[in-house]
Amino acid sequence: FRELIEILAISRNQKLPQPGEESQILELLIQRDGEFQELMKLAIDQGKIHHEMQLLEKVVEKRDNDIQQLQKQLKEAEHILATAVYQAKEKLKSIEKARKG
Repeated sequence: FRELIEILAISRNQKLPQPGEESQILELLIQRDGEFQELMKLAIDQGKIHHEMQLLEKVVEKRDNDIQQLQKQLKEAEHILATAVYQAKEKLKSIEKARKG
């Protein structure tokens, strides 16, 4: 658009405008406007995609937190079970000693 305005300014400073120059400039303006409209549509589409990506990232983050909580609970359960198994083995050993004794 800046180029077109400069062309218009230069052509106005000239004494005699070239025939058809104004229509060419108008055609260029229309063409640039079309390009601008396409870019605006693309920007809007990309904005929608960006918004969807942000929503999906939040969902992924929540799922990650859920998984981390489950892993923590599994580790706690594993520790409790390991302790229970150890204590059961110790009891079995003491029972065997009592029987032998």
